[in-house]
Amino acid sequence: MKLVDTSFLIDLSKNLPEAVKKSFELDNEAKVFCTEVSVYEIILGIYAIKNINYSNKIQKLEMMFKNFHILGLDHSSAVKAGEISGMLAREGKTISDADCMIVGIALANGINTIVTRDREHFQRIKGIVVEGY
Repeated sequence: MKLVDTSFLIDLSKNLPEAVKKSFELDNEAKVFCTEVSVYEIILGIYAIKNINYSNKIQKLEMMFKNFHILGLDHSSAVKAGEISGMLAREGKTISDADCMIVGIALANGINTIVTRDREHFQRIKGIVVEGY
Protein backbone atom coordinates (compact mmCIF):
# COMPACT_ATOMS: atom_id res chain seq x y z
CA MET A 1 0.00 0.00 0.00
CA LYS A 2 1.13 3.52 -0.75
CA LEU A 3 0.29 6.95 0.60
CA VAL A 4 0.84 10.17 -1.32
CA ASP A 5 1.89 13.26 0.55
CA THR A 6 0.98 16.90 0.08
CA SER A 7 3.76 17.71 -2.38
CA PHE A 8 2.54 15.02 -4.76
CA LEU A 9 -1.06 16.22 -4.54
CA ILE A 10 -0.03 19.82 -5.19
CA ASP A 11 2.10 18.80 -8.18
CA LEU A 12 -0.69 16.61 -9.52
CA SER A 13 -3.22 19.45 -9.19
CA LYS A 14 -0.83 21.60 -11.24
CA ASN A 15 -0.54 18.83 -13.86
CA LEU A 16 3.24 18.71 -13.52
CA PRO A 17 4.43 16.01 -15.95
CA GLU A 18 6.42 13.98 -13.42
CA ALA A 19 3.47 13.87 -10.99
CA VAL A 20 1.02 12.96 -13.76
CA LYS A 21 3.37 10.17 -14.90
CA LYS A 22 3.61 8.89 -11.33
CA SER A 23 -0.19 8.98 -10.99
CA PHE A 24 -0.46 6.63 -13.96
CA GLU A 25 1.96 4.24 -12.21
CA LEU A 26 -0.16 4.47 -9.06
CA ASP A 27 -3.21 3.40 -11.05
CA ASN A 28 -1.75 -0.13 -10.84
CA GLU A 29 -2.09 -0.12 -7.03
CA ALA A 30 -5.18 -1.65 -5.45
CA LYS A 31 -5.61 1.39 -3.20
CA VAL A 32 -3.72 4.66 -2.88
CA PHE A 33 -4.12 6.72 0.26
CA CYS A 34 -3.69 10.33 1.33
CA THR A 35 -4.45 12.07 4.62
CA GLU A 36 -6.78 14.75 5.91
CA VAL A 37 -3.57 16.56 6.93
CA SER A 38 -2.69 16.91 3.24
CA VAL A 39 -6.21 18.09 2.49
CA TYR A 40 -5.79 20.76 5.19
CA GLU A 41 -2.40 21.87 3.83
CA ILE A 42 -3.71 22.17 0.26
CA ILE A 43 -6.87 24.05 1.23
CA LEU A 44 -4.78 26.39 3.41
CA GLY A 45 -2.53 27.10 0.44
CA ILE A 46 -5.51 27.94 -1.78
CA TYR A 47 -7.09 30.35 0.69
CA ALA A 48 -3.73 32.06 1.24
CA ILE A 49 -3.78 33.20 -2.41
CA LYS A 50 -5.44 36.51 -3.18
CA ASN A 51 -7.85 37.14 -6.02
CA ILE A 52 -8.63 33.66 -7.30
CA ASN A 53 -11.91 31.84 -7.78
CA TYR A 54 -11.83 29.83 -4.55
CA SER A 55 -14.96 27.77 -5.17
CA ASN A 56 -13.77 26.73 -8.64
CA LYS A 57 -10.34 25.72 -7.33
CA ILE A 58 -11.82 23.85 -4.35
CA GLN A 59 -14.25 22.01 -6.62
CA LYS A 60 -11.37 20.82 -8.83
CA LEU A 61 -9.41 19.69 -5.76
CA GLU A 62 -12.40 17.77 -4.40
CA MET A 63 -12.58 15.90 -7.69
CA MET A 64 -8.90 15.00 -7.34
CA PHE A 65 -9.33 13.87 -3.71
CA LYS A 66 -12.00 11.37 -4.83
CA ASN A 67 -9.22 9.34 -6.46
CA PHE A 68 -7.69 8.56 -3.07
CA HIS A 69 -8.73 6.82 0.11
CA ILE A 70 -8.41 9.60 2.68
CA LEU A 71 -7.26 8.70 6.18
CA GLY A 72 -7.78 10.87 9.25
CA LEU A 73 -5.72 11.48 12.35
CA ASP A 74 -7.05 9.13 15.02
CA HIS A 75 -5.62 8.29 18.43
CA SER A 76 -3.13 5.64 17.28
CA SER A 77 -1.98 7.88 14.42
CA ALA A 78 -1.49 10.80 16.80
CA VAL A 79 0.54 8.63 19.18
CA LYS A 80 2.72 7.39 16.30
CA ALA A 81 3.18 10.95 14.98
CA GLY A 82 4.21 12.16 18.43
CA GLU A 83 6.69 9.30 18.74
CA ILE A 84 8.21 10.13 15.36
CA SER A 85 8.39 13.85 16.09
CA GLY A 86 9.96 13.29 19.49
CA MET A 87 12.57 10.86 18.20
CA LEU A 88 13.52 13.22 15.36
CA ALA A 89 13.78 16.15 17.79
CA ARG A 90 16.02 14.09 20.05
CA GLU A 91 18.28 13.38 17.05
CA GLY A 92 18.24 17.02 15.90
CA LYS A 93 16.54 16.03 12.63
CA THR A 94 13.12 17.66 12.99
CA ILE A 95 10.59 17.93 10.21
CA SER A 96 7.23 19.71 10.20
CA ASP A 97 4.41 18.56 12.46
CA ALA A 98 2.28 18.03 9.36
CA ASP A 99 4.85 15.63 7.88
CA CYS A 100 5.06 13.74 11.20
CA MET A 101 1.26 13.42 11.25
CA ILE A 102 1.19 12.21 7.64
CA VAL A 103 3.75 9.49 8.39
CA GLY A 104 2.10 8.68 11.73
CA ILE A 105 -1.21 8.13 9.92
CA ALA A 106 0.50 5.98 7.29
CA LEU A 107 2.37 3.75 9.72
CA ALA A 108 -0.58 3.40 12.10
CA ASN A 109 -2.61 2.12 9.14
CA GLY A 110 0.00 -0.39 7.99
CA ILE A 111 1.25 1.73 5.09
CA ASN A 112 5.03 1.90 4.81
CA THR A 113 5.54 3.61 1.43
CA ILE A 114 5.11 7.34 0.89
CA VAL A 115 5.15 9.01 -2.52
CA THR A 116 6.67 12.48 -2.28
CA ARG A 117 8.81 15.14 -3.87
CA ASP A 118 10.24 15.89 -0.38
CA ARG A 119 12.43 12.81 -0.08
CA GLU A 120 14.87 14.38 2.36
CA HIS A 121 12.24 14.96 5.05
CA PHE A 122 10.76 11.49 4.98
CA GLN A 123 14.05 9.59 4.64
CA ARG A 124 14.79 10.59 8.25
CA ILE A 125 12.00 8.35 9.50
CA LYS A 126 12.68 4.70 10.26
CA GLY A 127 10.16 2.24 8.89
CA ILE A 128 9.07 4.29 5.90
CA VAL A 129 10.02 3.67 2.27
CA VAL A 130 10.29 6.90 0.29
CA GLU A 131 9.26 6.77 -3.35
CA GLY A 132 10.03 9.85 -5.39
CA TYR A 133 8.93 10.96 -8.81
